[in-house]
Amino acid sequence: MRPPGITHRLRAAIAGVSLGLVCSCPAGDAAAQLRFAHHFVDRTLPVADPTTGDYGLTALADLDRDGDLDFVTGGRCVPPSTLYWYEFQAPDRWQRHVVGTNYLSDVGLAAHDVDRDGWVDLVCSGVWYRNTGQPRADRFTRLEFDPAAGGAHDVLVADLDGDRREDIVLMGDARTALRSLRWYSIPKDPRQPWAGHEIGPAVHGAITPGGAADLDADGDLDLLRANTWFENADGRALRWIAHANLPMGRPGPYGICVRTAVVDLDGDGQAEIVMADADITGSKVAILTNVDRQGGSWRRQDLPQTFEYGSLHSLAVADLNGDRRPEIIVNEQEELLPAGRRNPRWVVWENLGQGAFAERVILDQALGGHELQAGDVDGDGDIDLCSKPWGPQPWNGAGGAMHVDWLENLLRSRHP
Repeated sequence: MRPPGITHRLRAAIAGVSLGLVCSCPAGDAAAQLRFAHHFVDRTLPVADPTTGDYGLTALADLDRDGDLDFVTGGRCVPPSTLYWYEFQAPDRWQRHVVGTNYLSDVGLAAHDVDRDGWVDLVCSGVWYRNTGQPRADRFTRLEFDPAAGGAHDVLVADLDGDRREDIVLMGDARTALRSLRWYSIPKDPRQPWAGHEIGPAVHGAITPGGAADLDADGDLDLLRANTWFENADGRALRWIAHANLPMGRPGPYGICVRTAVVDLDGDGQAEIVMADADITGSKVAILTNVDRQGGSWRRQDLPQTFEYGSLHSLAVADLNGDRRPEIIVNEQEELLPAGRRNPRWVVWENLGQGAFAERVILDQALGGHELQAGDVDGDGDIDLCSKPWGPQPWNGAGGAMHVDWLENLLRSRHP
């Protein structure tokens, strides 16, 4: 049985070539300062049109088992859709490799050892890419588990049926082949078709990076889908009850879209829900507290903002300053900014304790982001940040190029 309210997992991600820029934000004491150095990982990814990128997928994982994290992203603007991974070699040296092509996802991607051979594989919508154990030399093997399940905006790994083996959750909206929220159990031989199980109707985006948690304290994982959570009614994920009582989720140009993570922010043993608006101008980020610890009553706390945000199609929660209190991290897209703005920012809410948060802008260099990832990229013991835009704008800080970015946390940096 899992402790009530604790999320299944959060994710990680990254990449870099140094600009030498240090972003420093004042904090309550010296140990709590947030200091980052920006690096370009890549500025040569192909785009069909200077203003359209269509790069949606991200993950952060040690694909080559060398002890540091590698960054994954994919684009479909130039056929065929191509999934890339960046091998971290040094802060200013990343090697780009091709994972494979024809990945079928809209945005969704998850890093997971599907065949349990000790090598991290990559799961997309309806297909997965098997790591051969020689990822630097070989492309991954593309395998279909449901060719009719293309178009997922979200892909999440979680043990929904309680068998202590991870399952795969996909969500694609009415415009995609998937058209629903559903989960798949991975068979003993994952090269065979996977059994799919319907959960409920979809919205554009909602369940990642960490939208599975035991919300009703009954020992199994439920799912958060923006303004609705789905109760795992039988504990085996075969019967679901929808509860449309979450005070979050506004329709934007593509419908309702949020990013979701569940984590204990205040150290009281009870996890809170963090949600960020996505694909909508004027985005908000809020903390939802499970008041009755049964999912029946929620309290919303909006995080402080000193300016109007654009679309925040990113969310991570991690302790960035080593004080054992997790921070909340987002970045703005280059698209869907408020009128007149051309400076998408990366923002951290420093966790001051006792429910208080301070907004800190950690990057303001006209470099937008999408599906940001957090993790200790370089193995120095602190949490770094990686992202890339959905597509580049001609005015961006990369000279209009499609860019991949790594923000190196300088808390414990081993690099000069």
